[in-house]
Amino acid sequence: MVNSIAIYIEGGGDTNSTKSLLREGFSEFLKSVRELARSKGIRWQLIICGGRSQTYASFVDAIEKEPETYNILLVDSEEPVTSSASPWTHLLNRQADRWHRQPNTGDAQCQMIVVCMESWFLVDPAGLKRHFGGNLDITKLPAADHAETRQKEAIADALRQAVLPTPAREYKKIRDGAALLKCINPDEVRKHCKWCQRLFTDLEAAIGSR
Repeated sequence: MVNSIAIYIEGGGDTNSTKSLLREGFSEFLKSVRELARSKGIRWQLIICGGRSQTYASFVDAIEKEPETYNILLVDSEEPVTSSASPWTHLLNRQADRWHRQPNTGDAQCQMIVVCMESWFLVDPAGLKRHFGGNLDITKLPAADHAETRQKEAIADALRQAVLPTPAREYKKIRDGAALLKCINPDEVRKHCKWCQRLFTDLEAAIGSR
């Protein structure tokens, strides 16, 4: 069991207000592990970092300066990966990243949302309806078990088509993403998205429930 957990998360835009909204969204989505950590007296932090490169840089800095904290990187994979893949290998081999695993860090400290946060939204039509309303066209959504296998463009297109009949007319990442994290059911996402299940399982193990 660790004494302190800090998760460095990609996204949130460039302003403190939008980062705060995303922090609130992830805090609600991760509520079960957050409450478990606090019940054991473990310090819990979510650090919303904005850009992708800044997220990795902040994580690397924390590994060096805060070795007593269990620091975790959480970023989009940007493309499909198999559930058995090493996250560090994926991020090292990805041309746009080329990120190296830091000394004294394990695979569990590298977590990925596959392919992107919107993948999670696709698997819970009920959660989408709670946010966008009953006009949501769920026939445009792919089968839930395929959410992590779609390319990013296909995920965005499915969400765009599903949301078109609703009053919102379109999905906006900053406006809707944080709110949807509060609406979707983490259990549904865990059931259909193996990388999300890995995130929860690894956090529970670090906290000491497994």
